[in-house]
Amino acid sequence: EEKPRSIFTPEFFKTERGVLGGITSQYAHLRFLYGHPYYYNSLETGTDEYTWAQSADGNFRAMDLSGLEVLNAQSSRSDNLWGVAFSNINTANGIIENATAVGVSAALVAEARFFRAFDYFMLVQTFGGVPLDLGAGELKFNNSPSRKSVRNTVPVVYTKAIFPDLVQAVNDLPAVPRVTGGLSKTVARLYLAKAY
Repeated sequence: EEKPRSIFTPEFFKTERGVLGGITSQYAHLRFLYGHPYYYNSLETGTDEYTWAQSADGNFRAMDLSGLEVLNAQSSRSDNLWGVAFSNINTANGIIENATAVGVSAALVAEARFFRAFDYFMLVQTFGGVPLDLGAGELKFNNSPSRKSVRNTVPVVYTKAIFPDLVQAVNDLPAVPRVTGGLSKTVARLYLAKAY
């Protein structure tokens, strides 16, 4: 008998433990963004903070935007955000769809809404329009692999995903985080202001 403990299965989201585990994973995904050197490179190289050095490969020289390398899908590691954000968005979709049925509070659902908006905001800022339908419908939890997608326009992503989720997060998150380093109204307001 198999009892998966290190992966989320669609059925796991239909339990309170699964939804709470999904919320924990929302925070954990940040390490794959801000803890990854290529993502950090894509945010910092070419700014006043720093530039590439003698031993830098094409990834760093391309992100410098100095003209030494051409910035494209093969010369940069912008795939790091793309790959991490969509799986996290899908987890947020699963939390949002199942939380009420298992008795999870609106404040905890607001954390998932914040992270879904956060990931879409990061994607739109980096790539422009991105898909809202991961295979099961717009902003729906997808549990079947799909290689098809349609990019929504930037205004559609803002009006259907980013703004509604952030406004709901501002309304439902507590003023004081439930855990140290957790989300609060202030964080949601900050990202709503950035999105506006």
